[in-house]
Amino acid sequence: MALPPLKTAISDTYPNPSNATARAGFASLYDYVVSIPHGQCRLVKSGGNLVLQRYNGQWLRINDVAYSIPSAGVSLAATSLTPGTLYYIYAWMNGATMTLEASVTGHSTDSTTGVEIKTGDVTRSLVGMARVITGPAWSDLVNQRFVVSWFNRRPIQCRVALGGSGGTTSASAVEFSTALRLEVLTWADAVLDFSFDGYTSNNTAGGTNFTYLTIDGTLYDSYSAFQSTSASATGPVASRLVEPAPSEGYHYVSPFISVNAGTGTWIGSASVGVRCSHKGYIQG
Repeated sequence: MALPPLKTAISDTYPNPSNATARAGFASLYDYVVSIPHGQCRLVKSGGNLVLQRYNGQWLRINDVAYSIPSAGVSLAATSLTPGTLYYIYAWMNGATMTLEASVTGHSTDSTTGVEIKTGDVTRSLVGMARVITGPAWSDLVNQRFVVSWFNRRPIQCRVALGGSGGTTSASAVEFSTALRLEVLTWADAVLDFSFDGYTSNNTAGGTNFTYLTIDGTLYDSYSAFQSTSASATGPVASRLVEPAPSEGYHYVSPFISVNAGTGTWIGSASVGVRCSHKGYIQG
């Protein structure tokens, strides 16, 4: 089901086409009647597919026409796509059938309608972004958030826990472990909000452990420091990073660690509340 484009003028208004007030009034009424909200949907991973679902309505505008999103949603498999590649997801009309397309071509705002479209192609409306993993397959895990929606974004949690203790003797910041990376996709206007907390110790009295959070391995002014008052004393670590995304697309957030003396250890175990954990939120 589709509705026609909006009109801003009516040139043949009954009973008097020359009456400017009547023409303006009927034009406003027409716009009100056919003005259907745009983007009443959300892109999610469901099973092995991406699915564009209805959300708080059913309408999506494509090429300046409002179309009803099917009640069952619109699905897209990762078949024949390239692992490790970021794709923008667009909705388009294949005849009377709403269809999803994965494309490496970026998006821009259509100057006529204000709708975010595939750059250079008004027949494709942006609905999301996703990254393909080996398979090829879509992924939306707590430590690998590779599906984000353009419309109706909500907080999506990311998390990973330290399963076993680890540490360093390095005076310069080094990545704790690639296993503690949280991989995400972000929009250009997104803010990354992540934290790392738990317990740490140093085997040297006066030794200080430093814990940083990084984006793509880049250090920010976001760290915590614990100084051991005696050999192997244990204390809390709590580091938080809140930064605008460096760019739109793929990023990873990872803890880095260092010490000024001795050997620093960060506690990992199966016990919640004792082990170190890395977590955060993105919008998508």
